[in-house]
Amino acid sequence: LCSKCFKELGQKNGAHQEAATKSSSQPEQPSTSNTSPTPPTSQTDATERAVQTNKGRCFLCRAKIPLAKQQINKCRCEYVYCDSHKAAPKHDCDFDFAKMGKDLLTKNNPRLNEKPRGGRSFTRIQE
Repeated sequence: LCSKCFKELGQKNGAHQEAATKSSSQPEQPSTSNTSPTPPTSQTDATERAVQTNKGRCFLCRAKIPLAKQQINKCRCEYVYCDSHKAAPKHDCDFDFAKMGKDLLTKNNPRLNEKPRGGRSFTRIQE
């Protein structure tokens, strides 16, 4: 079969199957337990980030990036940019550098005591 005949055959089979399922299925009853409306799926798609499929090109201007610079120009937001767009303000980076710095400081500098001790809280050594 050629591609045109295959598509026509698929459309005929699809229409035939839909008619068979409609005639054999029972009428649907609305469920009363689920009264909350379901959120549309387009809102969840809008919050997802775009995936960079071609790492050999800049994510913004689609300029070719040499193989050696693909690792150098990779941002912390996991996109690859050319030399003119690799700075975070140039490409509106969504990576939170302040949060990363705070997490790094809290990890490397743990608190020793909750209450600071000093002054007269130490006991004197008897001579």
